[in-house]
Amino acid sequence: MRRKDSPGAGDVKTRGPRSGKAAAVEPRERILQEATRLIAQRGFGAISVNDVAQAVGISKQALLYHYPSREALHEAVIASLVEHANRHLLLLLGAFTGKGEERLERVMAQIRQFFDTDPHAARVILRELLDGDRAQVARLSQGVAPWLRLMADTLRQGQQEGRIRLELDPEAAVAHVGTLLLTTFALLPLEGWPGVSDAEWRERWLGEVVRIIERYLFTHASPAPGEAPRPASSRRQTK
Repeated sequence: MRRKDSPGAGDVKTRGPRSGKAAAVEPRERILQEATRLIAQRGFGAISVNDVAQAVGISKQALLYHYPSREALHEAVIASLVEHANRHLLLLLGAFTGKGEERLERVMAQIRQFFDTDPHAARVILRELLDGDRAQVARLSQGVAPWLRLMADTLRQGQQEGRIRLELDPEAAVAHVGTLLLTTFALLPLEGWPGVSDAEWRERWLGEVVRIIERYLFTHASPAPGEAPRPASSRRQTK
């Protein structure tokens, strides 16, 4: 007769998802989430392994079992952000269809989804760039390189089709737009406007960002009030 406390075939089926390998994955993800949040709030230089362990609700020794050092945890956070970005890059590729205005709307929707699904990403990236850790900045640069090349190539194609301003330097324009988007999403959870709900302000702020980018990039953008249209002869011709 089988002992009551010994596992049988029926007992295996009743085990929850926390058994086996799945149980080991969950604490790693929780550690990454809390580390990302703390880095976004304070910067990596201002947090310790103990800070992250306390935020997760585990011991320092338990955290070090999954990430053997503070530096290893830092690298894991950056690698997770890069992996997240690359997954969205596949969706971003599909956004580059249709007309210029439609493309911008689709691209902005994908970029917004990227930052919405990981609300601390923009602030972590901005802090890493400001902190100037060369190793981590290099990892971020390598990770976003496909995004940058895609955007620059798209601007060049738009210039050939007459939709993007010829005087723009594609690489520099991508850097400017990228900086605008990064700082916008990094500050979005922090800034508001008196008397305006957070949800309404978010839509108004992001809508204005889209208009700024549209006016900056596209040849069809109408001039601002009191601004004369730029004559075609003043545009720098690209070779």
